[in-house]
Amino acid sequence: TNAWAKLVEIREAGLARPIGVSNHLPEHLDRIVADTGVVPAVDQIELHPAYQQRDVLAWADAHGTKIEAWGPLGQGKYPLFERQAVVDAATAHGVTPAQAVLRWHLQRGFIVFPKSSRKERMAENFDLFGFELTAAEVAAIDALDTGDGSGRVSA
Repeated sequence: TNAWAKLVEIREAGLARPIGVSNHLPEHLDRIVADTGVVPAVDQIELHPAYQQRDVLAWADAHGTKIEAWGPLGQGKYPLFERQAVVDAATAHGVTPAQAVLRWHLQRGFIVFPKSSRKERMAENFDLFGFELTAAEVAAIDALDTGDGSGRVSA
């Protein structure tokens, strides 16, 4: 909370506009809001179809906090690109499984910054606006949530 209070001071001094946090769960978010009266503009959390942290998403939705997805493609730990829902969505739209997953993030309203050092992958990761997943495709990808992430922080 001390770091958050300092960020609030910086924002109030006009030196920053939106301020946010990383890896904050609802209990952390409740605490910093109670202490400062300021709701984070963004919370960066591990988020991909296999690990959706629905409790954090619900808190963010209720408080107007945007979610930035860290590891939006599962960081190689999850075989997301082999999951039938992802393969079906990608095939239906003539895109790669990675593009289908990134589009899922965008349609859910999440901020994504996929990492790649390869130019062709960077171009592919940016090419997400020429198609839209159907509601059924989004729901099928939503259903991939296992609740298992790289490491959930505790309060």
